[in-house]
Parts: sequence; C-alpha cells; structure tokens
Amino acid sequence: MRKIRSSVGKHLFDSCGDNINIEKNANFGNGMGIVIGNNSGLGINCKVRGPLTIGDDVMMGPDVMIFLSNHQTSRTDIPMRGQGSTSRKRVIIEDDVWIGARVIILPGVKIGKGSIIGAGAVVTKDVPQYSVVAGNPAKIIKSRL
Repeated sequence: MRKIRSSVGKHLFDSCGDNINIEKNANFGNGMGIVIGNNSGLGINCKVRGPLTIGDDVMMGPDVMIFLSNHQTSRTDIPMRGQGSTSRKRVIIEDDVWIGARVIILPGVKIGKGSIIGAGAVVTKDVPQYSVVAGNPAKIIKSRL
C-alpha cells in the first residue's frame, strides 16, 4: 500500500522526490502547492495543504497538522465565523528535520535544517537550524551543534 500511496503523491504534488513515504490516512487535499524532497514522508493521519515545502530526509510522526491560514478575528461587529480566513502563508521544512507525533505547525513558519520538533509541540514561529524545540508554544530547549 505504501508504494501505491507514494505513487499517487508523485502525480498530485507540485514536485516530489525519490523514495517518499506517505503513511496511512495522510490527508493532503488535492496536493497542489506541495513540494516534497527525497527520502521524506507524511506521517499517519497527518493533515497538510499547500503551499508547503518539505526538504530531503524529513521524518514526520503521526497526527501532525500543518496550518497555512487562520480565522479572521479583527472585527467585533461580525461573528468570527463570518469573517473568512487570513491569506495562506507557505510553511517551509528544511532538510533533515524530525517532527514528532501530534505537532501543530502554524502559518508562515520555517523550520531550519537538522531541527527536532518534540511531540505535541505547537510551532508558532521560525525554528533556527539544528535546534530542538518542544512545548506550547514551542521553545528552544537545546542546540544540536
């Protein structure tokens, strides 16, 4: 089944590297705007949309959610559900990143090369290269250098 899911991804994504792994129940919409590098994958039950760039050698745990927009909330005279969404902001995940289980990544975030995102983290801002982050909101807990 993995080979079938990977083959489908190769036809739907804007760009797709070699040896990708798309796990069971990965939800990527129509695949438009998604770029995925070599030896990378989408975890079990993940939910992602484009515009999204995933580099080479990226590991993604189960239940990861990557958001590209949010609800508008600036007006108090209109219910939030009627205000629409913010514009989509690309999420970039550089090479050699490990994203733990149930991580949430918010719009416009860039995760630097070689970083580790601890399970359950909520990533609200950019993560420098070779950082280990965890928590809600995610904070740097150490450097891999």
